[in-house]
Amino acid sequence: MGRPTDRTHQTLGILFGCALLGGCATVEDAPREAAAYALMPAAPAVGMDYRIAPDDVLRVQIYHEPGLSLEDAEVTAAGMIRMPLIGDVPVAGLSAGEASDVIAGRLGERYLVSPQVTVFVKKAVGRRITVDGEVREPGLYPIEGRTGLLQAVALAKGPSRLASLKQIVIVRQVQGQRQAAKFDLDAIRKGEAADPEVLPGDTIIVGLSRAKAILGGTLLALPALGAAFIALDGDR
Repeated sequence: MGRPTDRTHQTLGILFGCALLGGCATVEDAPREAAAYALMPAAPAVGMDYRIAPDDVLRVQIYHEPGLSLEDAEVTAAGMIRMPLIGDVPVAGLSAGEASDVIAGRLGERYLVSPQVTVFVKKAVGRRITVDGEVREPGLYPIEGRTGLLQAVALAKGPSRLASLKQIVIVRQVQGQRQAAKFDLDAIRKGEAADPEVLPGDTIIVGLSRAKAILGGTLLALPALGAAFIALDGDR
């Protein structure tokens, strides 16, 4: 096999450099930027702190009771799973361990002595975010494990050529109240600002003018660069 050419070394160097920088190219340099986003690592698997959500699929194992165990228990829109003997059990918002305790408690009330229950999240459908605004592919995206803002934008194939990287808005429901904060993606890329964690249910909007249009004029002054989220006036 022949020795690598100078062009090969140059190409590999560009790809490796982009992978390290997590999006080193400018928005005007679309081909290299797209390559950098494609090289970003995948998110880790569902963690122990994951909260069960509607449409998730669970495996419920009851030790020594295969007739009571479930292989594919889908969480309903109301946040329930239907179990033999005990009927509907609310599991949405619980961790897998907490759901195991709830099921064991109900079975132990009338049917089994010290039941051993284990719940696994087979499919975390409920762990999703919305990415909108000036991105290449707006849409609804599933996330697994910890996901930062950089990776969230990468799921939508990165900002468009006209996107303002200093105007990224995250909208989040906090105790039933819609709140928002503005971040500078360019500063995050350069390491000048922390990469905030994106949570399931968040909406990420790239471009402040687009955010104002989507939120129906409720978006006024926002904290920036990782400051605390503030409530939107339209929801007060």
